[in-house]
Amino acid sequence: MRTRRTVVALFGALLLAAGALLLLQAVGAAVATGLFWGVLFLAAAAVFWFLFATDCESWWAAIPGGALLGLGLSALADEAGLPGAGTWGGSLFLGALGIGFAAVYLRDHGRWWAIIPAGVMLTLALPAVGGASEAGARASGALFFVGLAVTFMLVAVLPGGPGRRRWAWIPAGALAVLAVLVALEATALLSVFTYLWPLALIAGGGFLLWRALGRRRTAEPVESSGERAPSAGEESGSR
Repeated sequence: MRTRRTVVALFGALLLAAGALLLLQAVGAAVATGLFWGVLFLAAAAVFWFLFATDCESWWAAIPGGALLGLGLSALADEAGLPGAGTWGGSLFLGALGIGFAAVYLRDHGRWWAIIPAGVMLTLALPAVGGASEAGARASGALFFVGLAVTFMLVAVLPGGPGRRRWAWIPAGALAVLAVLVALEATALLSVFTYLWPLALIAGGGFLLWRALGRRRTAEPVESSGERAPSAGEESGSR
C-alpha cells in the first residue's frame, strides 16, 4: 500500500511538471522543450520501473516503463543534435520497449508470451544494414526474418508454462527459410509462397471440416436410435 501511494504521489508531481511546461509553451516562454520532455519521460519511466521492482503484482509496469524510457532517450538525443538521431531514434524506442517485455518474462517464466513481443521489438530496433542500397535492403530484410526466427526458437527452448511449446519450431523454421531466400534474392521462390499460404489454409480448413463431419456421421446412428449395445453382464443375465 505504501508503494502504491508513493507511485501516485510521484505521478502527481510529474503531471504538475507537465502542466507547467505546457503552460509555459502556451504563453510563449522560451524553454528547451525537447530537454524538458525527455527528462519528464525518463522520470515517468523511473516511476514505472520502481513499481515493477517493488511490487510483484505490477509486472505490467515494465512495459510502459520501457516505452517511456525509449521516448525519453529519443527526445534527449534529438535535443542534443546527435548525428543520425532522427534515424535511430525509433530504434531506441523499440529497443527499450523490447527490454520491457523481456523484463516481464524474466520476472515470471510463466509469462512466456512476452518473449514474442520482446523479440519482435528488438528485431525492429536493429539499424538498417548498408543504407538504402539494394544490397543493404536485402540484408536488412534477411536480418529481420532471422530475428523473428530466433524469437520463436527461444519460445520453443526457454522454460515457462506447464507444457513444452514445440509448435514454435514451425514458424521458426518457416521464418529461417524466408531469411535464406531473401538473402539469396530468390525472387522466383518467394513468389511461390504467394500461392502456398492460401493453399495451406485451404488444406488445413478442409482437414478440420473432414474430421468434424466424419465424427458427426459416426455419432449420428447411436444418437438417432437412442439404443446402446448391451454389456457383457446384461447378456449373461439374459441367458
